[in-house]
Amino acid sequence: MEKEGAAAPKRRLNAIARVERRARIFARLREGFGYDEIARDERLTPERIRQIVREALARRLTDEDADHAKLQLSRLQPAMRVASVAVEEGDIRAIAPLLKVLDRLDRYQKTAKVNEVYHDEARKKLFDRLNRAAANLGLAVIEARPKDDAKPALQAAPGPES
Repeated sequence: MEKEGAAAPKRRLNAIARVERRARIFARLREGFGYDEIARDERLTPERIRQIVREALARRLTDEDADHAKLQLSRLQPAMRVASVAVEEGDIRAIAPLLKVLDRLDRYQKTAKVNEVYHDEARKKLFDRLNRAAANLGLAVIEARPKDDAKPALQAAPGPES
């Protein structure tokens, strides 16, 4: 005999439904919902929600540190505006959030500062491209100089000689 109260076997989700479910889960996480609440809405266990999040994050391509820092800086700008306006209007409760935002800005500012080095190999590739374009247009070809031989862009003005 079959049990009347037995649950029907769950259907497996297709690829589109899995992507949609993952998007819903991450949207709820961004909104501040906990794993338990999301699990209840999705009719899954909290451990399965954690597993889905872990798998999605493991597959995700990570940003370079500088790119991530720039993204965080742009996200923090509206918070800084709101907090500084509140402080200007005399709301002393906004001082702590403003200081926290400024601290974060300082932290990401250091990482976002990227010293891009133009390597000799990149310089050679650029000159090769420019020379191909110049040759196609019938223009003169420019020889690439090593970095050490390059003249400085600004030269000191000749001074009076004594």
